[in-house]
This record gives sequence, structure tokens and C-alpha cells, in this order.
Amino acid sequence: MDFRLSDEQNTLQQVAAAFFARCAATTDARAALDAGRSCAELTATLAEADFVGLLCPESLGGGGATVLDVVVVAHEAGRHLVADPIVNAVGRAAVLLRHAATASAEAADLLARLIKGNLQITVLDVGEASLIDGTVTATSHPAQHAQSATTFLVSARNQDGEFAIGVVERGHGVESADRLPMDPTRGLATVRLEGAPVAVIATGDDARRAWGKALDVALVLLAAQSLGTTGQARRLGVEYALQRKAFGRVIGGYQAIKHKLVDVYVLEEQLRSLVWLAAWSLDTNSAEASLHARAAAAYAADAVVVAAKALVHVHGGTGFTWEHDAHLFWRRAMTDRLLLGSADEHRDTLVTYLLEGISRVP
Repeated sequence: MDFRLSDEQNTLQQVAAAFFARCAATTDARAALDAGRSCAELTATLAEADFVGLLCPESLGGGGATVLDVVVVAHEAGRHLVADPIVNAVGRAAVLLRHAATASAEAADLLARLIKGNLQITVLDVGEASLIDGTVTATSHPAQHAQSATTFLVSARNQDGEFAIGVVERGHGVESADRLPMDPTRGLATVRLEGAPVAVIATGDDARRAWGKALDVALVLLAAQSLGTTGQARRLGVEYALQRKAFGRVIGGYQAIKHKLVDVYVLEEQLRSLVWLAAWSLDTNSAEASLHARAAAAYAADAVVVAAKALVHVHGGTGFTWEHDAHLFWRRAMTDRLLLGSADEHRDTLVTYLLEGISRVP
């Protein structure tokens, strides 16, 4: 594969960088932390910039873009720590609705609303839930912006044992609870479904494969955001190390500082290669797409934590203060490392993939 971005992708990156720079993300994060709440997500704002429908076909009003195109946008969102729905809605939900839209009018309508920015949607991981008389009872893992979402996508087994993708609307049988805002820009909340009505939009093996691919896409987009966060943490650390003086010289001249920042740079560049490889694999429907997605996710979970800790340490006492932005990067890193599974979980899946010699991660 060619690891260079195209001219169009470089332009998209510049547009995304300028767009997210105007979002005042760190200011919003501080205000949310002071108030003990989550940041409002930017679905409508992203829709105005035509980012929400990037992965959707042009025939449905989307951008017809590739996963690598969205990776470029996600990278810039990660740099600025914005409260975006790129991973869970723009990526995962859009892929699922795109799959179901060909046979489900409800899915097509939801997709159209999502593209226009008129839908607050999130995907819930509820384990081995069962559909009983058109309802589901389960408790989800923490999901992005689940407190503000009006629509949820869930997977479950119907009474025939078939895999099914269903839509749950907020209302009867749906209760969400905010998590403590470690990172207010992620807006994590758990959702309790108690006999909640479910509208099934896809079933069978095709639906199961679509669910798996949507998760792969989400993992790659999350890794891309971690790549952006890692790079920005490294840049801020370098800037400070070239300005701050101690004992008559800039601290960047000391090996303990320069080696720490170089280590982050190496992690960043290795992660960049993994993210682009994973995106390319998904775009080309490679048999190893899930392998590459899990590898990128595992590496990203480690790299972003190392970068955030380095940013705090390079700034010394200042880096530990509430007034400095370093803790905002640390909060994002400590949240994202577990958002769609831990690095150890992804590595366990990789080991299973390699040992069983299968072509897709189940």
C-alpha cells in the first residue's frame, strides 16, 4: 500500500484541522469539569461541515468517503480533544445503518436524519442479550454520549437464535446514568434496558458480519483519534522543553527529557503506520482487516497513555496543576484506553486470530 495521503486527503486534513480548532474544546472541557457534567456533543455542528455522512454512500446523501478519509478527520479531532461523535455515531452507527438501509425503511430514515445532524444516536454493547416478545432487558457497557442520545442500536439474539440488530428509542424501559466525568468530552453513560421495545432492522449472518465490521471501523477511528492526541501531547511537550530553563539551560537539552519525548515520537510514527494500514485493509475488504484494526487499537491504547504521562512529567510541577491543559490529555488517554476494550483484550483477540488461523475475528 501507499502510505502517503492523497492531495484530496491532505486538503481534508487541513479543513478538519481548521474546523476543530474553532471548537474551543479545552475551554468546554474545563467548564464541564467545573460543573460536574459532560460536554455537549457536536453532531449538528459536524453535519454542517459534511463530516457526519462521510462513510455513507452519495446515493443516500453521504460523502461516499473511505475509512482512511474519515481517519484523517478523526486524527484532527483527537488533536483538539473535541466532544465529537466520530467513533460511535459517524463511524459505528453509520456503518450499521448503511448495511440495514437496503432492506429497512426505518434504518434508511435514521441514516438520513443522522447525515443531516438531526439524530443523537449511539451504539450499545449489551453482551448476550435476548429479544423476548420484541423487547430487550440488559445493561450496557459505558457508551459515548449515551445520556444525550435519543436512539440506540443494540445487538441481540431473537427467539430463533439468530443474530439481530435492533433500534431502541429513548422512552419506556430505557434509563441512562452518567459516569463520573473523567473525560467530559466523551460523555460516558451506562444504559439500562428493562423490557425496552426493539425494532429489528437486520438479522442473520450478514447482520453479524456488519456488526463486526462496524466495530472494526470504530476501533480504527478511535486509534486515529489517539494518534492525534499522542501527536499533540508530544508537540506541546517539545514546545515547553525548548522554552523552559533549569540550571542555566533549556530542559530539552537534558537526556531524561529528550529521551522521553523521542520515545513518544517513535510511538506516534509506529501508530500512524498501523492506523493507516488498518484503514486501508477495511477499505479494500482485506481478510486481515479485523487483525489490523485490533493491532492498531491495542497499540493506540498504550501509546496515548505514554504520551499523556510524558506531557505531564515534562511540564514538572506546572503539569500537575488544574490550570494547565496537561491533565485534559491525561483524562482523554485514560478514558480512551478502555473505551472499546482494553489493549489486553485486543491482544487476546489477536492471539485467538493467529492461533486459530481464521480470516476474520469473530
